[in-house]
Amino acid sequence: MIPNKKMLRYHDEIGFYELSIPEDAIEFYRDKFHKDGKEGNLNINHLEKINDGVQITDSFLISDVNRVSLPQSFKDLPDGTWMIEYTFESIELLRKFEEEGITGFSVEGRFVIEDKNGNKYTIYENFKRMNKLSDLLPFDVFVFGGSTDGAGRNEHGEAHFELKEKNTRKSLGKIFMPNMENWIKSSSDEKLEMFTVNNGPSLSKKEKTAMVRWLELNENENLKNCHKVWNESNQYNNRTIQI
Repeated sequence: MIPNKKMLRYHDEIGFYELSIPEDAIEFYRDKFHKDGKEGNLNINHLEKINDGVQITDSFLISDVNRVSLPQSFKDLPDGTWMIEYTFESIELLRKFEEEGITGFSVEGRFVIEDKNGNKYTIYENFKRMNKLSDLLPFDVFVFGGSTDGAGRNEHGEAHFELKEKNTRKSLGKIFMPNMENWIKSSSDEKLEMFTVNNGPSLSKKEKTAMVRWLELNENENLKNCHKVWNESNQYNNRTIQI
């Protein structure tokens, strides 16, 4: 856990926001973690609890004293960074974590955050996953495709998102996907304007913001994946345009 590092989070009331934790708060939570005996409360993505087979073997805050013993990849982290280490007793359990794509730790807890206007919100920080755009919106979002032989959906025209009502799957229109060149050079306001719904009701600014922020996460990783899905799904469809 790195002091003052900005982390993107999502809250149902306020949408996307950036959370940062100061050095003194990290030290407080590190001490509380050990005082409350939480070392054994390990799980995968805050869902599947691991009861045994893994033990905590180190926990410390980086300082000038211990920095010299750190692996090279960690030596540039700032003082006050909380480092924690677990040792696996079973290679099978380790492989299970690796197969889940686990790359780090997330601290569970109930916190009060305050926005720039002084409004306070209680949140339960448990790594709200944003694997799908539909998780953030009151409607579902799809990237369809198919061949001209009737194998799968037979899309046509430019690459686009299909919006559908949750549960009923009623069509709510479509939004054309921005290409990467225009996306990168556009301002935040210009990106919002890209999410005009064709043949459906307009989106609210909050919904547009959710789409923009999700697509640009991790250097536009999700937008790149949407392009990839569209191109692969429509590689044999001569009625569509690759993006």
